[in-house]
Amino acid sequence: MTEAERKKLVFYLDGLRYSFQMANLVSRRLRETLDEIARNHPDKYTEEQVTSGLLDAWTFVDICHRVRGLIQGMPGLSRKLPSIQIFLRGTEQVESLRDYVQHFRNEIPNIPLKSNPLWGVLSWTPSENHTVGFTIFSGNLVSGVYGHSLVFDKNALKYPAEIKLVASDVEVGLNHLLEQLEKVKTCISEWLDQLQKPKIQRVKGKTMVLSFKYEEIKSPIAVV
Repeated sequence: MTEAERKKLVFYLDGLRYSFQMANLVSRRLRETLDEIARNHPDKYTEEQVTSGLLDAWTFVDICHRVRGLIQGMPGLSRKLPSIQIFLRGTEQVESLRDYVQHFRNEIPNIPLKSNPLWGVLSWTPSENHTVGFTIFSGNLVSGVYGHSLVFDKNALKYPAEIKLVASDVEVGLNHLLEQLEKVKTCISEWLDQLQKPKIQRVKGKTMVLSFKYEEIKSPIAVV
């Protein structure tokens, strides 16, 4: 493998590494925000909390889309591996959602009279109480706009423990996406362990952070 090829592989791995870390961070932050909204419902939740929830939900979709692209472009990684096939099939909905949210300028003129809100609906059940469900119905209640909340399980007498985003009639379970990301991360790790050329040595460590400080150097005083 040439230096250029090795660099390309390392960059793909860097792309995946930070994407997985971002997904974990965003999912935790989203859960905390949604639980906070639930605790403060109906009068004390804030618009900033709602915006934060929508931001993290859509960021999660974007991260998953990025991982799909990196995996499909990874040098030497076969897309025919069962774990890769399962991941690509299990996250296929994010392609439509990511394209939709990235092209509002073209999507808005073509939105039908009956549709989800532009930024969709975000539904969840609190971490400690699955007998109540919540839904963020984003935007203004204009004619023809609709959305669906979580489906109540009449047998278990509770809502499913999940976070669901629906937009442009495309539905994704964010818990499911996180599980898929964790599984494909394990698959990539196993593939790296089996890789012979180049042999990749994985080490634990922190990302390098550099510090630069400006100091004014005073001219020495001339002695007469």
